[in-house]
Amino acid sequence: MSDIWIDIVSFIVTFTVLLLIKDFATRISIQIMSDYKLEKRKKRIHVVSQSTYEETGDLGLSHSGPSLGASGVLHFIAVKNKDLIDEMQELLLKAGIRHRDALEEFMKSKVTSAIAIFFLVFITLTTNDFDISMLISFFISLLCAVLGGHRLTNLNLQMLANRRKEAIEHGVPDLIDLLVICTESGLDLNRAIRRIARELRTSNPLLADELSLTSIELEMIPDHRQVFENLENRTDCLEIKTISKTLSQSIEYGSSLSTSLRDLAVESRQRRMLEAEARAAQAPTLLTLPMMFFIMPCLFIVMLGPVIVGMIKSFGN
Repeated sequence: MSDIWIDIVSFIVTFTVLLLIKDFATRISIQIMSDYKLEKRKKRIHVVSQSTYEETGDLGLSHSGPSLGASGVLHFIAVKNKDLIDEMQELLLKAGIRHRDALEEFMKSKVTSAIAIFFLVFITLTTNDFDISMLISFFISLLCAVLGGHRLTNLNLQMLANRRKEAIEHGVPDLIDLLVICTESGLDLNRAIRRIARELRTSNPLLADELSLTSIELEMIPDHRQVFENLENRTDCLEIKTISKTLSQSIEYGSSLSTSLRDLAVESRQRRMLEAEARAAQAPTLLTLPMMFFIMPCLFIVMLGPVIVGMIKSFGN
C-alpha cells in the first residue's frame, strides 16, 4: 500500500510541476526557435552583425599580420583618413559587399593595384628611350601608382554598384504591385516584405536579398525610419527611396498603406513609360553617326559603283 501512495504522490507532484513550468518552458522554446530561424535567415543572405567604427573604434581591419594589424601601415592610414574609410564603406555597401573582411580586402586590392601600376610604369619609362632620368621615372611611377591604385579600384567598384542598381531598378514595379496585393490581402508590412522576398528570389535575387535584410531589420530595430534609411543607402535607387518614404509616412501618420502603394504603382508605370518614350525619341539622334560612317558609304558604293566603273572604261578607251 505504501508503494501505491508513493506513486500517487509522485504523480501529483510531477503534474503540478509541469503545470507551473508550462508557460515558462513554452516561452523559452519559442524564443530559442525564433533565434534559430533568425540566425538561419541571416546566414542565407550573408549578413554579418557588426558595429561601425564610430561606435566601437574598429575599422573593419583584422588585427593579425604585420601590415594590417593594429600598428600596421594600412591601419594607420585608415585612422588618419576616416573620410576615405567612409567613402570605401559606402561603395562596398552600394556594391552589395557586406562580409566581415570586405574593407580589408578592398584595401589590399588598392595596394596590389598600386604596386602593379608602379612596376609597369617604371619598367616602361626605363626600358624605352624617353630621355628621362631614373629619379624622375621613379617619382612619375609613384604618382601613377598612388592615383591609379586608388582610382581604378574605386572605378571598378562603382561599376559593380551601378550594375547592381540597374538590376534592382528593374524589379521595383513588380515589388510595388506585390506590395499592393499583400497589403490588400491583410498581411502586415513585415510579413508582406518577407513574402515578396521569397517570391522574387528567382526573378530578381538582388532585390530579394535587400528585402530579406529589411525584414530582419524590422524585427531587430524598433525605429522603422532607420530601417528604411538603411534600405535607401544600400540600394541608392530613387524609386526605392520613394517607396521607403511612402511606407514610413504611412506607418507614422496611419494613412491607408494600400491606397498609397496603388498610387505609387501608377506613378511608377507612368514614369517607366515616359522613360521608354524618351529613349525612343533619342534613337534618330543616336543613329546619325552610325548611318554616316557605316550605312551611307555602303549605299554610295552600291549606287555609284557601276557608274564610276562605266566612266573609267569609257575614258580608258
